[in-house]
Amino acid sequence: MAELKTNHNVRVVTLVTGERVLCLFGGIRSEEDPKKMSGYRLIYPYTLTLGQPNEDGTMPINYTRYCPFSPFEEHIISGDHIISVVLPDAQIFENYADKLREAGIKDEQIFYPEESNGDNSEPTEAGE
Repeated sequence: MAELKTNHNVRVVTLVTGERVLCLFGGIRSEEDPKKMSGYRLIYPYTLTLGQPNEDGTMPINYTRYCPFSPFEEHIISGDHIISVVLPDAQIFENYADKLREAGIKDEQIFYPEESNGDNSEPTEAGE
């Protein structure tokens, strides 16, 4: 099983319509009050749905472009339309990252550097 990565902005956004949208997710700050969000960006969004169960009991996940009626891959919505925002499962993330790479997105645009908590140096030996 793939390891869950968290150094990215890929999220599953559940909308009030019941749709689950997998996307690069970001907030838009208000010009009047930079502490408040005025909207949210869904970049390269895909709607996630469950397929028919396989014979082994697993459930396939279908990826469909969120808005196939527009050539633009950035959609802006208000917070009133969002129920929740969560990290995707590791395998869903890997599948989506592959789709982003196919669209010409580089890993540097998907991932941000992981932060380290503390000193990564080798421990010194204790004196005798």
